[in-house]
Amino acid sequence: MAYPGTIQLDYGSPYETTTIQLYPIGQRGETSDGSWYRYSLMGSVTGVANKLYQGPATAVSNWTTQEHDIDLAVGDIEISFTDGGTAFTVNQLEGGTILVQETDDLGHIYRVKSNVVTAANETICQLEDGVTVQVAVADLTNNVLTANLSPWAEVVITPATTPTNIVIGAPRVIIAANAYGWVQSRGLASTLAASATLPGNPSMVSGTGGAAGIAASQTANITGYVGRAMNLAIAGDFAAIWLECE
Repeated sequence: MAYPGTIQLDYGSPYETTTIQLYPIGQRGETSDGSWYRYSLMGSVTGVANKLYQGPATAVSNWTTQEHDIDLAVGDIEISFTDGGTAFTVNQLEGGTILVQETDDLGHIYRVKSNVVTAANETICQLEDGVTVQVAVADLTNNVLTANLSPWAEVVITPATTPTNIVIGAPRVIIAANAYGWVQSRGLASTLAASATLPGNPSMVSGTGGAAGIAASQTANITGYVGRAMNLAIAGDFAAIWLECE
């Protein structure tokens, strides 16, 4: 089923969760006050309300820069991806992408509609409707592909160390493990505060899992702007923030 780029939500929708999928992963919704939300799939751990979440960590050694085994031809609507040891499940790549990484291949990126598993380490990715391979790529050494899950699929709380994906926002309610719900990405929200950020000041990913903190407290490895403080935050409590994750 096709949906418009942004659907209108009532104010109660961000508090609703389901165990069945109602919208495409990553569908954007907007409430009347202009706040944005993304329809997300929680990872394998029960979620926590009003903490920052990120997209799933990529299996770097097995999903990035993998040599492909089947030539890509202009007009193809499917791409075969062979992983390096971490297998995909059926439709795990829904809403994700396949990146053709080598410079000579022009770095084309293709959105995945669905995927089927045909062998232990091979998945066939069906490209989104209307998307086709633009440049032929031969099965040669150093012609490599990278698979990325949708940032709104299998989301996890931001770690206390370096983030392993982009920060997508904060859910307003608890979303059960492997369940679906809305994660707020823009607008007035509540998040756990890691520091006493002053009103109007930038808030960043902090060294406290799921919390936002003052920009000046960041290190080179823990960065990422997420919004601005709405009022004086008290470290360890929840605080009002204007989220700007997109």
